[in-house]
Amino acid sequence: MKEVFKVTRVDNKYVYLERDAVACGTCALSGSCSVQKVNEMKIEKKNDLEIFPGDFLIIDMKIRPAFIAFLLYGLPIIFLIIGIGIGTYFDFSDYVSFAIGIVFMSFSFLINYFLDKKFKPEVVDVKHNQGGIM
Repeated sequence: MKEVFKVTRVDNKYVYLERDAVACGTCALSGSCSVQKVNEMKIEKKNDLEIFPGDFLIIDMKIRPAFIAFLLYGLPIIFLIIGIGIGTYFDFSDYVSFAIGIVFMSFSFLINYFLDKKFKPEVVDVKHNQGGIM
Protein backbone atom coordinates (compact mmCIF):
# COMPACT_ATOMS: atom_id res chain seq x y z
CA MET A 1 0.00 0.00 0.00
CA LYS A 2 1.56 3.28 -1.12
CA GLU A 3 0.80 6.55 0.63
CA VAL A 4 1.89 10.17 0.25
CA PHE A 5 3.58 11.91 3.18
CA LYS A 6 4.97 15.42 3.59
CA VAL A 7 8.42 15.84 5.14
CA THR A 8 8.24 18.04 8.24
CA ARG A 9 11.86 17.81 9.35
CA VAL A 10 15.04 15.84 8.69
CA ASP A 11 17.90 14.95 11.01
CA ASN A 12 20.99 12.75 10.60
CA LYS A 13 19.18 9.46 11.21
CA TYR A 14 15.44 9.97 10.62
CA VAL A 15 12.99 11.68 8.30
CA TYR A 16 9.87 12.92 10.10
CA LEU A 17 6.69 12.78 8.05
CA GLU A 18 3.09 13.85 8.31
CA ARG A 19 0.34 12.30 6.24
CA ASP A 20 -0.81 14.40 3.28
CA ALA A 21 -4.52 14.64 4.06
CA VAL A 22 -5.41 17.07 1.26
CA ALA A 23 -7.63 14.51 -0.48
CA CYS A 24 -9.50 13.71 2.74
CA GLY A 25 -11.93 16.58 2.19
CA THR A 26 -13.41 14.90 -0.89
CA CYS A 27 -13.43 11.36 0.54
CA ALA A 28 -16.75 9.80 1.54
CA LEU A 29 -15.18 8.42 4.72
CA SER A 30 -13.70 11.75 5.79
CA GLY A 31 -13.70 12.03 9.57
CA SER A 32 -14.51 8.37 10.21
CA CYS A 33 -11.12 6.84 9.45
CA SER A 34 -7.81 7.06 11.26
CA VAL A 35 -5.86 8.81 8.49
CA GLN A 36 -6.24 12.32 9.88
CA LYS A 37 -5.48 11.18 13.44
CA VAL A 38 -1.85 10.31 12.64
CA ASN A 39 0.22 13.36 13.52
CA GLU A 40 3.75 12.30 12.75
CA MET A 41 5.70 9.26 11.62
CA LYS A 42 9.44 8.73 11.34
CA ILE A 43 11.41 6.49 9.04
CA GLU A 44 15.13 5.84 8.74
CA LYS A 45 16.92 8.17 6.36
CA LYS A 46 18.73 6.67 3.41
CA ASN A 47 22.01 8.39 2.61
CA ASP A 48 21.51 8.17 -1.16
CA LEU A 49 18.33 10.32 -1.15
CA GLU A 50 18.25 14.09 -0.88
CA ILE A 51 15.21 14.88 1.23
CA PHE A 52 14.32 18.34 2.51
CA PRO A 53 11.46 19.69 4.65
CA GLY A 54 8.45 20.41 2.45
CA ASP A 55 9.15 17.55 0.03
CA PHE A 56 6.55 14.87 -0.58
CA LEU A 57 7.48 11.20 -0.25
CA ILE A 58 5.65 8.21 -1.62
CA ILE A 59 6.05 5.47 0.97
CA ASP A 60 5.39 1.76 0.44
CA MET A 61 3.86 0.63 3.74
CA LYS A 62 4.16 -3.07 2.67
CA ILE A 63 1.37 -4.32 4.96
CA ARG A 64 -2.13 -3.10 5.77
CA PRO A 65 -3.03 -1.52 9.13
CA ALA A 66 -5.51 -4.31 9.91
CA PHE A 67 -2.76 -6.90 9.60
CA ILE A 68 -0.47 -4.80 11.80
CA ALA A 69 -3.20 -4.64 14.45
CA PHE A 70 -3.61 -8.40 14.28
CA LEU A 71 0.13 -8.95 14.71
CA LEU A 72 0.39 -6.53 17.63
CA TYR A 73 -2.76 -7.47 19.54
CA GLY A 74 -4.30 -10.67 18.18
CA LEU A 75 -1.21 -12.86 17.85
CA PRO A 76 -0.07 -12.48 21.49
CA ILE A 77 -3.56 -13.25 22.79
CA ILE A 78 -3.84 -16.32 20.54
CA PHE A 79 -0.42 -17.56 21.71
CA LEU A 80 -1.41 -16.95 25.35
CA ILE A 81 -4.59 -18.99 24.92
CA ILE A 82 -2.71 -21.79 23.13
CA GLY A 83 -0.11 -21.93 25.92
CA ILE A 84 -2.76 -22.05 28.64
CA GLY A 85 -4.62 -24.71 26.64
CA ILE A 86 -1.48 -26.85 26.39
CA GLY A 87 -0.93 -26.54 30.14
CA THR A 88 -4.55 -27.50 30.81
CA TYR A 89 -4.40 -30.41 28.35
CA PHE A 90 -1.44 -31.92 30.19
CA ASP A 91 -3.28 -31.37 33.49
CA PHE A 92 -0.79 -28.92 34.98
CA SER A 93 -1.84 -26.56 37.75
CA ASP A 94 -3.38 -23.20 36.83
CA TYR A 95 -0.17 -21.36 37.72
CA VAL A 96 1.98 -23.58 35.51
CA SER A 97 -0.55 -23.34 32.66
CA PHE A 98 -0.50 -19.56 32.96
CA ALA A 99 3.32 -19.56 32.96
CA ILE A 100 3.31 -21.68 29.78
CA GLY A 101 0.87 -19.19 28.26
CA ILE A 102 3.18 -16.29 29.15
CA VAL A 103 6.13 -18.11 27.53
CA PHE A 104 4.10 -18.66 24.37
CA MET A 105 3.00 -15.02 24.38
CA SER A 106 6.66 -13.95 24.73
CA PHE A 107 7.41 -16.05 21.66
CA SER A 108 4.79 -14.08 19.72
CA PHE A 109 6.58 -10.84 20.70
CA LEU A 110 9.79 -12.29 19.23
CA ILE A 111 7.91 -13.05 16.02
CA ASN A 112 6.64 -9.44 15.95
CA TYR A 113 10.17 -8.13 16.52
CA PHE A 114 11.55 -9.93 13.46
CA LEU A 115 8.51 -9.14 11.30
CA ASP A 116 8.88 -5.45 12.19
CA LYS A 117 12.36 -5.44 10.68
CA LYS A 118 11.10 -7.22 7.55
CA PHE A 119 8.14 -4.91 6.89
CA LYS A 120 9.72 -1.48 7.43
CA PRO A 121 8.21 1.33 5.32
CA GLU A 122 10.29 2.13 2.25
CA VAL A 123 10.62 5.34 0.23
CA VAL A 124 9.45 4.73 -3.34
CA ASP A 125 9.71 8.25 -4.77
CA VAL A 126 10.60 11.79 -3.73
CA LYS A 127 8.74 14.81 -5.13
CA HIS A 128 10.73 17.93 -4.35
CA ASN A 129 8.81 21.06 -3.46
CA GLN A 130 9.66 23.66 -6.10
CA GLY A 131 9.33 26.92 -4.20
CA GLY A 132 5.83 26.38 -2.82
CA ILE A 133 4.22 25.07 -6.03
CA MET A 134 2.94 21.92 -4.34
